[in-house]
Amino acid sequence: MRRIATCLLLAAPLAWAQSPSDKPPESSVLVKCAECGVVRSVKRVEKETRPTEVDKSKPSGFVATIPLGKGAGKPTVGSSNDAQENEKPPVVSYEIIVRLDDGRFRVVIQAEADNIREGDQVKVVEGKVVIR
Repeated sequence: MRRIATCLLLAAPLAWAQSPSDKPPESSVLVKCAECGVVRSVKRVEKETRPTEVDKSKPSGFVATIPLGKGAGKPTVGSSNDAQENEKPPVVSYEIIVRLDDGRFRVVIQAEADNIREGDQVKVVEGKVVIR
């Protein structure tokens, strides 16, 4: 009985020394970002604005446009409604496709691309793509 007790007393410090540490392994220290990824494509999208409904039966003003300067173009004549429709520039947006680190794809449409290029490491924050 004394021999068993002695063996247990000698083995206890060895077992205590081999107890698992409270530190996590270093591989689990890296936190994965659920919204991080790589830009696969950036496409500029131009969308024409729809003209407002104009009642063509109502009279409108007469407009004559005469361009000035060399190579300015031909003079045009038409109604004031037509002149207003031609002045509206298209709305420009950017369609950015991001392949997230977990393998999913995400399509983000935003007004500016801010130097985002294909292959950039990015993060999607509040529906916008930002460079990491």
